[in-house]
Amino acid sequence: MKVTVEVTGLKETLRAFNKYGKDANRELRAAAAVEADRMVAALNLAGAGAGAQAELTASSVKRRSDRVPVIVAGGSRRIRPKTRSSRKVSAGDVFFGAEFGGGRTPRTQQFPPWMGRTGYWFWPTVRRGLPEMRRRYIAVLDELAAKWAAGGNLPD
Repeated sequence: MKVTVEVTGLKETLRAFNKYGKDANRELRAAAAVEADRMVAALNLAGAGAGAQAELTASSVKRRSDRVPVIVAGGSRRIRPKTRSSRKVSAGDVFFGAEFGGGRTPRTQQFPPWMGRTGYWFWPTVRRGLPEMRRRYIAVLDELAAKWAAGGNLPD
């Protein structure tokens, strides 16, 4: 699963940053990383408090390096269930059941009841933090765009 922030006019802005050069894009990546790291910390906390399965999969939540905040979760990383199961389990195998629930088929009985699209910990945390994340990211984006449009790190 991959989460990104959508901003109107972002493609055009990123295209403009390409004209400013590698240093501008490096600064933009650093700013996006700060915002994504804030969300990852909140998601790890939420997962730790949402049950054993969510705690296991919360450790798979991380950011990707990009010019916009990107968060990924699940994946093929192996996790160790607290049972004596000999089956190898990946974070992606458990993530969706821990987040949305299960119980309809015998293969999903180990998860909490199905919640539909609401989610238990990941999406509620993202929905709650996204407006502030978007505001901070756009503010940094505007600041960096003004800086680099004026000449960036050129000596006076």
